[in-house]
Amino acid sequence: MVSNLARFVVIIWVFVVLILTQSYTANLTSLLTVQQLQPTITDINQLIKNGEYVGYQGGSFVLPILKKMNFDETKLRVYDTAEECDILLSKGSANGGIAGAIFEIPYMKLFLGQYCSKYTMVESIYKTDGFGFVSFLSLSLS
Repeated sequence: MVSNLARFVVIIWVFVVLILTQSYTANLTSLLTVQQLQPTITDINQLIKNGEYVGYQGGSFVLPILKKMNFDETKLRVYDTAEECDILLSKGSANGGIAGAIFEIPYMKLFLGQYCSKYTMVESIYKTDGFGFVSFLSLSLS
């Protein structure tokens, strides 16, 4: 390449190819990752039927809702912090932990902000007047 214009065009094309390659790689990685994140439990009724342990945040209005849904009170575990909930979910129901957690939506969003790579929100199960929306969280298989 003798002229400066030819060099300039080649440099521009190299950057365009680099950007297209990176964009394709990022898009492909995103597609593959999203497919792998599947919740271990997909339905709240599955927890009741299997007799799994379920966690709820201490001091919240969720306990009466869970009792109304016919959860066995001996299978309910209270947690007070996001770290405690993470530990219980990581252990699993068979090892002294919980199979799922019931959250109020704003608190769930905060929890998922910290632990988004490990857990997923499965479904919204109960709506109340005002602030109270309750949702179910499960461990993700990756």
